[in-house]
Amino acid sequence: MTAPDDELRTAIDERLFFRPPEHLPPDAPVAPVEPAGETAPIARPPRRRRGIRLGIDRAAIGRGIRAAIAREEGLGTPFLFLPVGLLCGIVIYFALPAEPLMWNTFSGLAVFTALAFGLRNRSVGLHWAAIAGGVVIAGMVIAKANTLWAATPMLGSDVTTRLTGRIVALEERANGRTRFTVDIVRTERPTLRYAPDRVRVTAPGSADGYVVGGGITGLVRLTSPSGPAHPHGYDFAFHSYFDGIGANGFFLGDPATTELATGPGIVARIAAGMERLRQAIGRQILDAAPDRRGAVAAALVTGNKAGIPEDVTEALRVSGLAHILSISGLHMALVAATVMAALRFGFALAPEWSARHPVRKYAAAGALAATGFYLFLAGAGVATQRSFVMLAIMLLALTFDRNAVTMRNLALAALVILATAPHEAIGPGFQMSFAATMALIAVYGGWQDWREGRDRRAKDRPQRGLVLSALATAGRYALGIVVTSLIAGVATGLFASYHFGRVAPYGLLANLAAMPVVTILVMPLAVAAMIAMPFGLHLYVFKAMAWGVGLVIDIAERVAALSPAIASGQMPAAALIAFATGLMVFCLLSSRLRWIALLPFAAGIALWGAASAPVAILSEDARQFALIERGGGQARLHVNRSRPSQFITGQWQEAYRAATIVKPKESGLMECSKTVCSATAGDLRIGYVFVEAGEIDLSDFCAGHDLVILAKAPSPHGCPDGTPVVTAQDLARSGAAEIRVSRSSAIEIRHALPGPTRPWLNHRQYSRAARNLADRR
Repeated sequence: MTAPDDELRTAIDERLFFRPPEHLPPDAPVAPVEPAGETAPIARPPRRRRGIRLGIDRAAIGRGIRAAIAREEGLGTPFLFLPVGLLCGIVIYFALPAEPLMWNTFSGLAVFTALAFGLRNRSVGLHWAAIAGGVVIAGMVIAKANTLWAATPMLGSDVTTRLTGRIVALEERANGRTRFTVDIVRTERPTLRYAPDRVRVTAPGSADGYVVGGGITGLVRLTSPSGPAHPHGYDFAFHSYFDGIGANGFFLGDPATTELATGPGIVARIAAGMERLRQAIGRQILDAAPDRRGAVAAALVTGNKAGIPEDVTEALRVSGLAHILSISGLHMALVAATVMAALRFGFALAPEWSARHPVRKYAAAGALAATGFYLFLAGAGVATQRSFVMLAIMLLALTFDRNAVTMRNLALAALVILATAPHEAIGPGFQMSFAATMALIAVYGGWQDWREGRDRRAKDRPQRGLVLSALATAGRYALGIVVTSLIAGVATGLFASYHFGRVAPYGLLANLAAMPVVTILVMPLAVAAMIAMPFGLHLYVFKAMAWGVGLVIDIAERVAALSPAIASGQMPAAALIAFATGLMVFCLLSSRLRWIALLPFAAGIALWGAASAPVAILSEDARQFALIERGGGQARLHVNRSRPSQFITGQWQEAYRAATIVKPKESGLMECSKTVCSATAGDLRIGYVFVEAGEIDLSDFCAGHDLVILAKAPSPHGCPDGTPVVTAQDLARSGAAEIRVSRSSAIEIRHALPGPTRPWLNHRQYSRAARNLADRR
C-alpha cells in the first residue's frame, strides 16, 4: 500500500464509525462486515517493481490530497483559520484608501452568508469559499464598528491655549520631566471649538504635588498627532485615535493644581485609585533601588517604562532583550506559574485534604486571579490585555481538564482580541506576540509527538541515576531556552524587519544568558514582594529583585557591545504578507499540506530581493528632506539641514539602511543656500525651496530641475514650464513622501497616507498648510 493510500485509510478509519453516511467522502472505501468468529484474510500489498518511474501517478496524488484535507477537517483545522479570515478582513479595511459605508459591508456580509447557506448541499469548494468570504467581510464589519466606537476628536492644527483638566495618569521620565494624561475640562484664550477630549502633555520637574484624579491648569502648546515618517512606517496618529488621545504637547512653564467643579464618575474613581496604587508600588521599588535597576524593576511590576534611562533602553533593544520591558505573555506566564507552583506546594503540605480535592484546578483559579490583578496593576495596556486573554483561556482550559497550550486556545484568544480591539491587528505587538506563540506551539507540539513515539518504542530503558537525571534535566532546560529563543526570534524577526527595520544579531546569546535570570529570579521575586507588601516585608525582596535586574542589564550591555543592531531595512509590505501567509500555513496545518508554505516563503524572499529603494524622502511637515545615496550594502542620507531632527532621520536610517548622515556642507550631492537646495541623484535633479514661492524666481528655478519641492505654504501646484512639484499642502494632507524613479525614468511620488479620507486622518485637512495658508507669524 502506498503512502497516500495508507494516509487515506488512517484518516477514514477515524471517522467511519462516528459520522453519518452523508458526511463520508464520496470515494471513501467501506470495509466489509465480517461474520462473527471468522477472521478476514490479510490482503498483501503487491510488490513494487524495481526501477525508476518516470510518470506521475495523478490518482495517487489526488488521493493523498483528499486524505490530507480529510485529516485536517477531522483535527478541526478550519476553526484555526477563522481568526485568520477575520484578520484578513481587518487588514483590508484599514488599508483601504477611502472609508467604506457601513451598509456596504453589511450588504457584503449578507450576500456571502446567503451563498454559504445556498451552497451547503451542492459544491463543497464553493461552500467553503463563501464561508471564507463571509468571514473576511465580518472582519471588515468589526473593524468598521471599532472605528465608529472610538470616534476620538483629534486636534486639527497646532495651537497654544490655557488648559484646565483632570489628571488621568502621570509618569516621571528619566530626563526629569513628567508626562500627564489629561481629560480636558475647558480651554481659554483661545477657547477651542473642537477641542480633543484627552491629551498627553509634558511638564518640567517631578510629579510631586500632583494627584491622579486631581485638577491641573496651565498654558500649553498642543500639536496634532503625527503620521508615519515614511510610507509603511509607524502611524502615531492612528494609534492615538484608537487610544483616545486627541493631541500631544507640553506646558509652557510649570502647571498648577486646581479644584474642579465636578468630581469624576465611579469608573474614573476606580481607575484613579488603581493608578495611585501603581505609583505607590513604583515609589516603594525606587526606594529599595533608587537607580536604573529600580526603574526597570518598576517597569516589570507596574508597566511604567518612563523612568528607564535611554542608554538602558537602547542596550536592551540592541541585544534583543527589549521584549522584557513590555508586560506581555512572558510576564503573565511567569506570574501564573509562580502562583500555581506556590499554591500546589501549599496544598501538598496537607496531603489528605489534597487527595480529596482538585487542587490543580484550585491552583489554576488562583493563578487566574493573580494575573487579573497584575493586568490592572500594569496599567491594562493593550499588549497586557492581549496576553491576559491568552493566558486566561489556557488557565480556564486547565480547570475543565483540557490541554492548556493548544492551537485551538490560541485561536480563541485571537478571536477575542480581534473582536474587541481589531486595530491592534496591524500593530507590531499583536503580530509578533501571536507569531511567536503560534510557532512555539507548532514546534513543541511536533516535538511532543516525537517524544511520545520514542517512549513507546523504548519501554524498557534503564533508569538513570540521580546525577545523570539532574544533568539531563538541566540540559533539557538549556536546550529549551535555546530552541525557544531561536524559534521566537525567527518568527518575530520577520515582523521586526518590517516595523523597525533592524534585527538583533546576538539576540539568541542574550536571551540564553538573561532569560534564566528573569524566569528563576526576577519575576518570582516580584510576586513574592507583592505578597509580602501588606505585611511590610517587601523592602529586601525588592532589593533582591533589583539585583537580578542588574544582572539582566549587565548582560544586555555586554551583548550590545559585541555588535550594534543590524539594519535590515524595511521589508516591503507584500513580502511581509507572503512570509506571514507561509508561517500561518506551516504552523496551523498538521498534514503534508503544510509544505505548501514553501511557496509563499519563496515569494516573500523574491519580493524582498526585488524591492527598490527611493532616491529621496520628505517629512510630512516638509522641513526634512534627504537624498538617499546607495553604495554597497549601506546607504547615506544627504540631508538639507545642518541640525536635522534625530527622531525623523533615525527612522529613515532604519528604514533605508543608512549608516551615515551627510550634512549640506559636507555633501557633494546637495548644495544649499539660505532659501533653496539643489540635489542630484543620477540624472535626476531635485530642487527644494525653503521660503514661499513668491520670494524667488520660480520660473528659472523650475527650469533647472526635474522636480521641485515647495516647503512653504501658500504655493502653486505646478511650475510655469510644467515641471512637477510637491507642495507643503500635499505633504500636510497625504503625509511623508518617497521620491522614486521608475524603470521608464518617470518620477513617482509615494505618500505615506491616502489623504484625509479616513476617520483617524480627517483632522489633517484642518491645518493651515493643508488649506494652503501661510503660518501665523
